[in-house]
Amino acid sequence: MKAAVVTGKCRVQIMEIGEPNITKPSQIKIKVVSGAVCNTTDNKVYASDFPEKAWPNESFPFIIGHECCGHIVELGEAVKDLKIGDRVVYWSVNGRAFADYCLLDTENAVGKISESVPNDLCAMMEMVIGAGRMLYMKDGTPRINQGDKVVVCGLGPAGLIYVKLAKLMGAGRICALGRRTLRLNKALELGADTAVDSEKLSYEEKVISDLGGHPDVFIDATGADIVRDIVKIGRAGMRVIPYGVPPFKWKERVPELLTAGIQAPVHEGVASARIALGHCVKWAENNLLDLKPIISHKLPLAEIGRGLDMCRLERDTTLKVIISINE
Repeated sequence: MKAAVVTGKCRVQIMEIGEPNITKPSQIKIKVVSGAVCNTTDNKVYASDFPEKAWPNESFPFIIGHECCGHIVELGEAVKDLKIGDRVVYWSVNGRAFADYCLLDTENAVGKISESVPNDLCAMMEMVIGAGRMLYMKDGTPRINQGDKVVVCGLGPAGLIYVKLAKLMGAGRICALGRRTLRLNKALELGADTAVDSEKLSYEEKVISDLGGHPDVFIDATGADIVRDIVKIGRAGMRVIPYGVPPFKWKERVPELLTAGIQAPVHEGVASARIALGHCVKWAENNLLDLKPIISHKLPLAEIGRGLDMCRLERDTTLKVIISINE
């Protein structure tokens, strides 16, 4: 099979290698149709001298990618609720997505999706479900309620997806907070009621003014330490929802939130991911999850290196890059 193999820092080649084989009863093998470049994780390992120190913890050479969709071609013996030919989306796989074939483990969140949903959207569903898992408790209780005032801070693809998900969950007003013009405009296109430049003076006051009061929910999709900004904008009882792995230890900063009466972040893992998968698939199949504004480029697998470089070096003009593999 052909696969995008990273052989060294910022070096990727399309190679012919052997197909992966199922090694666990809970695994499935899919023929990949399309994938999406993860602006953060894929570039952390692609542009690193030591990729084994970043998720998914593999040294050179390795197959890159962890966002894709495809059709099942083989089932592990423990998999009972899926069948050969089903088109599936998921959260999450341990890399190796940019290849003709990929293994998924159904011990994570894996589910069937209708053929009517566009490939480009299905390619992004790993990120959509990954974002959505932070919006539900493991018992299914939503963390955004009807009428809530919501701030989404950080308008990369994940933050823009959060704008759409907050809208679908019934948020009353949504403020998108970021610093790149393209992304602020995309947030408005995706359903934000207001977009505020975080580099402007007194932006905290504008956020509160535009929302008509302090937010009920603060979604941090920056990947940075903005705890003090959260406290400035927040109020007692506000819920904080983080995305990704920040470059600091959340637990050490929780006392600052609690002192302000702000609810600390909650991570529910696979249980909430499975709940989110059900909601996200339903929204996609009902044509409610339109994420076309996020897609800035579509490339063949042969140009995966170009796509990775654009996400890393051309952030003012690049959002989500879709990679076609077996379309």
